[in-house]
Amino acid sequence: MKKAILVVSFGTSYHDTLEKTILATEGAIAQANPGWEVRRAFTSAIIMRKLLARDNLQIDSVAQAMAKLEAQGFTHVAVQPTHVMHGEEYEKLLSMLEPYRLSMKIQVGQPLLNSQEDYEQVAKALLSWLPRQDDALVLMGHGTAHFANSAYGQLEQNLQDLRETVYVATVEGYPTLDRVIRSLSSRPEIKTVTLAPLMLVAGDHARNDMAGEEDSWKAQLEKAGYRVNCILQGMGECPAIRDLFVRHCAEAVEALHTRGKLWGVSVGPGDPELLTIKAAKVLEQADVILAPDTGKADKTALNIIRNYLNGKKPELVSTPMTRDKEVLEQAYESAAQRIIADLEEGKQVAFITLGDATVYSTYMYIHEKVRARGYAVEVVPGVTSFCAAAARLNISLCQGSEPLLVIPASHSAREFLDVPANKVFMKAGSAILDLKKTLEEKNMLSNASMVENCSMENEHVYPDFRELDKTTGYFSLVIVKEEGK
Repeated sequence: MKKAILVVSFGTSYHDTLEKTILATEGAIAQANPGWEVRRAFTSAIIMRKLLARDNLQIDSVAQAMAKLEAQGFTHVAVQPTHVMHGEEYEKLLSMLEPYRLSMKIQVGQPLLNSQEDYEQVAKALLSWLPRQDDALVLMGHGTAHFANSAYGQLEQNLQDLRETVYVATVEGYPTLDRVIRSLSSRPEIKTVTLAPLMLVAGDHARNDMAGEEDSWKAQLEKAGYRVNCILQGMGECPAIRDLFVRHCAEAVEALHTRGKLWGVSVGPGDPELLTIKAAKVLEQADVILAPDTGKADKTALNIIRNYLNGKKPELVSTPMTRDKEVLEQAYESAAQRIIADLEEGKQVAFITLGDATVYSTYMYIHEKVRARGYAVEVVPGVTSFCAAAARLNISLCQGSEPLLVIPASHSAREFLDVPANKVFMKAGSAILDLKKTLEEKNMLSNASMVENCSMENEHVYPDFRELDKTTGYFSLVIVKEEGK
């Protein structure tokens, strides 16, 4: 997993405020996230062109920064905007990230003002940080035609809950400076006013529109009879404001750290039409599809799911056909480690298995190893081979109070023959003729049926097991009913 944090700001062409605000915020985010590479992008094309022409300073746009991260193999990117609120700039940022979501996992942090807790903390941070030397404080926001502009009114209310003579106005929206001047005029005790930017940086708006000599907010307030002091410090200089951006970035990073989940997907006995709706859904949504590789050419499970891959290429996991416990243990451990690596990257992993995963499936050994290490796992049940075989033979497996005994034919067939139950002998394979002989010796052969490769293209059905006179393949299943059943 290669991970990065992209800090996105509107930008500024003033180097002093750039260092004190944007760079300081990026530094705080980098310090809080060791092991993550922190990069920068601006959204203002005008500022980026000015910096390049004037200072030969190249700042990437969002698209340029993301393209570089993609080309350099980054897999997880947390994008933290330094915007004050949700609005046009934030929405543009989201749209610019869309083309890269197929190749990278991307999580976008919230702007400064998102929750009620944010409004309260921003209000406390600003009033604790800005010097209280005058009768009233007026904060200059940018303003927008976007409906998110209402954030300024909400912030003003939270500020006034802490100090009555604090006002918010905007350069390009509502509330306006005229509204603030009317509010000030209703309080004749106010003689002096402090102006400060409600913006990350103290750039053009702060230096010219707020504190400039002609037609500025300072000039208009002085004309109205107030003494005016201007604070040319962007909010990015306030440590508590930077901490809020760090917190929002941490939420994005945490979302990217969410582990994936392992799904044991039972795909049924062979007929793709027997694949369950849930299995198909999991396969379509999985990031990684794994299939067992026994070393044989036949890949029945892969053939079943071929129409549900959505362009994904399944990967084979070695699961050797052997009774050597040491070899099997090494194979299962290797498979578990390979899956865990994907889960750590937040991927959804689907491991396909024939029939039902809970019935004599190699997958469950791997499943338990992954589960034991604390990862999320889930089994998607499927149609079992013995249920499919009984349906194919048009017989019941058990009725009334009849018990059913499922036996691995190649391991322990003989020792269970005397148990009073209907019996299923699974995966008889090379032992099929020996099983037939044993059943004959026990006078059970007349009640036995067999299906080879149930529901597959090369299926063979023997309603009367006595008709079989040759060896069969691995997926051979025998059903023996109790006498008279």
